[in-house]
Amino acid sequence: MRAERTVDPHYRAVAPARHWAADRLAEAGIPAERRDMLVLLVSELVTNAVEHAWPPVVLRVDVDDERIRVEATDSSHREQPILRDVPSSHVGGRGVWLIDHLASAWGSGVDPSGDCKTVWFEVRTDDDRGVTAYGA
Repeated sequence: MRAERTVDPHYRAVAPARHWAADRLAEAGIPAERRDMLVLLVSELVTNAVEHAWPPVVLRVDVDDERIRVEATDSSHREQPILRDVPSSHVGGRGVWLIDHLASAWGSGVDPSGDCKTVWFEVRTDDDRGVTAYGA
C-alpha cells in the first residue's frame, strides 16, 4: 500500500495529516499498538515539516511486508533535521529524538535536482523495539 497527500503548511494541518495516516495504516492492516506509535511519529514528522519546511509538503505512507515507511517531502533543501539533546525543562524540540528512539531507521536527503528534501522514517515489521518503548 502506498498513499500520499499534500499537507497545508500550518500547524492546523497536523491533526488531519495524523488522522489520514492512521486511516491508511489501519487499511493496511497495521495492528493498533504499532499504529498508535507510528501515528505519534507521523505527528512529529509533519509538525517539523510545517514548522521548518517550505511548501508544498507531501506526506507519504508506504507499507509492505517488511516495513512501514513514512516520508515528508518539501521544497527546502537547507534545513535538515537535527537530533538534539533537549533539556527536560523545554516544552518542544523532541520530534527528531522520538523518531530516532522509536523508529527502526530514519534520515533525510536532497533530491538529485536540489529542488526538495525528504525526511523519512521506517519501522520494520519484525522490530518491536519502538512499540515496546512507546508502550512502557
